[in-house]
Amino acid sequence: SIRTCTDPSQCRSGGEDNAPGASVAGTGFGPMLDEATKTNLETLNQLVNSRGAPSAEELGKLKTGGLAVTRGVIEALRDDTDRNTLVQRLAGELAMADTIETALAMRQILTTGESEPNAAAQKQAIEEGDRRVGSLDRGLENLKNEMELRRAVSSNSLLKTLERQEIRNSTNQMIQKGNGADEKMGELEQKDDK
Repeated sequence: SIRTCTDPSQCRSGGEDNAPGASVAGTGFGPMLDEATKTNLETLNQLVNSRGAPSAEELGKLKTGGLAVTRGVIEALRDDTDRNTLVQRLAGELAMADTIETALAMRQILTTGESEPNAAAQKQAIEEGDRRVGSLDRGLENLKNEMELRRAVSSNSLLKTLERQEIRNSTNQMIQKGNGADEKMGELEQKDDK
């Protein structure tokens, strides 16, 4: 608990849960990200597999961190042959945006709280606030690293998949460049007529 009084025995507000020494260890942003991803995956699957245009209320169930998911996005996913993969990626990216927005809001609350006159007058409160802001900064840096690593890994495999498809397409074009089956049948018929 962060308090603005100098003597902990004088701090009476907040009840038993906020008594000196009463705190709960944080779990970091991992569980928050996992939960948001799970929620988004379930919601996106429902939206993509349903019929009709999704309502604003249905779209509002997504944890997007301020990013807009429109009806057009859902309709595009419905039409895509790789929709399952795209839904999974979109669910994770939206969850990451939501988690980052939450972390930034938490950071802003702490830094704003440090400027409150009663808190600003207490060296321990400022030190504790700075410690927690530092912890949030490390959490944000971890999220950034995770996002970059995911992007690097997925883009590598996506690029390799696209390169292989391009090779297959060019190979198939080379095989099919000869006369078509109808033309070959015509040639055989002409030979039989002679």
